[in-house]
Amino acid sequence: MHSTRTAGGRVPARAALVVLGVLAVSALIPSGGSAQAQAPPKATGEPTISGRPVEGAVLTASNGSWSGTGPFNYTYRWLRCPASGSGGNGEGCSPISGATFKRYSVRAADVAHRLRVRVTAANSEGSATATSNATGIVQSAAAAGPPRNTTAPSISGTPQVGQTLTANNGTWVGQQPVSYAYHWRRCDTTGSHCSDISGATAKTYVLTSADLGTTVRVRVTARNARGAASTTSPPTGVVVKAEAPGGATVAVADVSLPNRLIIDKLSFSQQPLRSRRTFTARFHISDSRNHSVMGALVFVVAIPFGSTTTPPETPTGSDGWVTFRMTPTRMVKFGHRGSIVMFVRARKPGEPLLAGVSTRRLVNLSVR
Repeated sequence: MHSTRTAGGRVPARAALVVLGVLAVSALIPSGGSAQAQAPPKATGEPTISGRPVEGAVLTASNGSWSGTGPFNYTYRWLRCPASGSGGNGEGCSPISGATFKRYSVRAADVAHRLRVRVTAANSEGSATATSNATGIVQSAAAAGPPRNTTAPSISGTPQVGQTLTANNGTWVGQQPVSYAYHWRRCDTTGSHCSDISGATAKTYVLTSADLGTTVRVRVTARNARGAASTTSPPTGVVVKAEAPGGATVAVADVSLPNRLIIDKLSFSQQPLRSRRTFTARFHISDSRNHSVMGALVFVVAIPFGSTTTPPETPTGSDGWVTFRMTPTRMVKFGHRGSIVMFVRARKPGEPLLAGVSTRRLVNLSVR
């Protein structure tokens, strides 16, 4: 065996190796002469939650950052909190049964609440807990998904050439915000066999002569970050001609409900009636929109029946007036105050006598 020479003489090689080992261990011991102490965990950065707060989604907890002697063992507790918020350490929140993993699937019971996660780090020296900030308010799956229509769009306005129609969006659920787009469609009188109207993509649409005799629908497309969906409104009524200005004359064919005929003016050639000579009775027919009506059929009969001759039903002229010639019979007595009551009716040709846009009125002719 080899030996090592020292100041005092030779030292065996085995002894030299022992000495070197002791020197190496000594170099690892701090100058204070004791081993480094173990430190318990201490939170230096709060945990966070990733994922969308939506029913059915999966949220993931991050551990946050910690000081102390690692490695650490982490455990988790998910909390359900009020929508209005909670204290910094989750005060006011309730632990969710069974929710003790790093990942959490959002439940229906979480809708309209906020969620937080409490992370506990532990080592051999102890443990510490830190709580994340709250998520946004949890939404239902429907409220957070692509748009879905729950009430169909509708159209407001009068279906008449020259009038403006306005699309009402209807009701939609889905992730907010939602934007809307429109396309107006021209259909047959039943609302079927529709085609897109070129360039009609605004919220409003002005009816043109091309729409006369058709119905109109609007297709509303709702769009959000999750997708898009479209729904079409019910049809309007059949589009009619542009309305004449007030005071103008219209044909009776253009008078339709809810518009009605009105007997608004009358005159007699003798007032009061003093003899059995033939007299004239004139009546003016208008509609409820202040138009004179041409072509309305007017009928007049005296009451009691037979007190005057009864002329045939006659249409109004281009000024809305109709004139009848009537002769009193012997039933009428002169020389004292009295009157002849007349029943007057105006109607639209082809409609029932007492239905549709028809109107009736009782008038009096004084007798002396």
